[in-house]
Amino acid sequence: MNNRGPQLSQVVVIGGSIAGLLTARVLSEVSEQVVVIDRDHLPQTNVPRKGVPQSVQPHVLFTKGYRILEALFPGIGEDLKTAGAIPIDWGKEFFYFHHGAWNAIYEDDSGLISFTCTRPLLEATIRRHVAKLPNIQWLEGHRVRGLIGNRNQVRGIRYRPIKQGPEKTLIADLVIDASGRSSQAPEWLEAIGAPVPTATIINPHLGYATQRMRIPENWQANWKVMLISQQAPDNPRLGYLAQVEGNEWIATLGGYGKDYPPLEASGFLDFAKSLASPAFYEAIKTAQPLTPIRTHRATTNRLYHYEQIPMPTGFAVIGDAVCALCPVYGQGMTVSAMSALVLQNWLKQYTKARKPLPTSIFQRQLAKDIQFAWNVATGSDSQFPTTEGAVSQSPVANLFQNYMERLLQKSQQEGWIHVRFTEVAHMLKPPTAFFAPRLILKALGR
Repeated sequence: MNNRGPQLSQVVVIGGSIAGLLTARVLSEVSEQVVVIDRDHLPQTNVPRKGVPQSVQPHVLFTKGYRILEALFPGIGEDLKTAGAIPIDWGKEFFYFHHGAWNAIYEDDSGLISFTCTRPLLEATIRRHVAKLPNIQWLEGHRVRGLIGNRNQVRGIRYRPIKQGPEKTLIADLVIDASGRSSQAPEWLEAIGAPVPTATIINPHLGYATQRMRIPENWQANWKVMLISQQAPDNPRLGYLAQVEGNEWIATLGGYGKDYPPLEASGFLDFAKSLASPAFYEAIKTAQPLTPIRTHRATTNRLYHYEQIPMPTGFAVIGDAVCALCPVYGQGMTVSAMSALVLQNWLKQYTKARKPLPTSIFQRQLAKDIQFAWNVATGSDSQFPTTEGAVSQSPVANLFQNYMERLLQKSQQEGWIHVRFTEVAHMLKPPTAFFAPRLILKALGR
């Protein structure tokens, strides 16, 4: 908490999902009141909600994301564990099948710890922590209709109840859109005469099918999360199986290029049989289904280039509303957590001036921070010939890809190399970590 006390009177966060909750937590340090507005009535229990249709699908909390959560909400790990979330050491309890073999297991504790659980459990736990903050106000069951202001400055929002009711206004020093993939921020900006960002869209045409299952009695395995990966350009199918709370698995099958998994039981199992390894099928073939098989196909990578336009002061955009990533890489929640830290640092720099906040600077800082995650998702998706808007590989990128392929093969032989891949994938180390002399020698076969 800033020792000088709050520098803002009232701020508005549009969207009460994970990105919005973390944004509210950060804003609570510098504002007398934070209003979180959401079209849903936010549940107090660990149940999916209408406004987050992807909540029944698997979500991965990377180690980086968990460490940020623990910094923002001290003790949240214990709360997650109490609620049933399962601690996981990604160095030795994550099994990854790629290029015809499993990764080597790191036998010691890797320190790469987070939790595996369902999205509703994680979101509800974060929401309970945010609700403890004395300056948070919830405005549930309302939809934002537009911004108040002009191309130079935003001074609040227009909103109304989801059900019948008059339109109202809310004045704020700062409005942040964290409403996710359904963001209408470009339309709101256009309506007040402000510049509208362009968007980069890369669509792999990936579809998921997910079912919760009871883990069979006497089942024993030394993994907590299993991924049987797709492999471009010829194998578009993948399987993800994770232990979650309640002695359950969340079982997900996916296919690129519209090779969508079936939604009926026998077809689901047949699709599982077709994966590059039989381990997924062998695990689930006798498991008791607990839910219907549910599909999800909103997997397009979409990046709005807010960093390229002069933003009106008093308005910013964060989370999936800026950068929505293909969810197969599990980056979304961690990117939202990292973005909250970018916001926190920006607020520390500029709230002391007590002047209109230069949100264009925040959007540029955010764009730099999310670039790695965007490159990973779009670069991998672009390797499939069926991907719409695919990014062409430069000669340098091809050399890097070949180098990485060699290291991936070595990660099937030596656990410490698997840990290094995990450290980079979990955004704890930069990609330059792959060029440590020891790794270069391994890639050269020495």
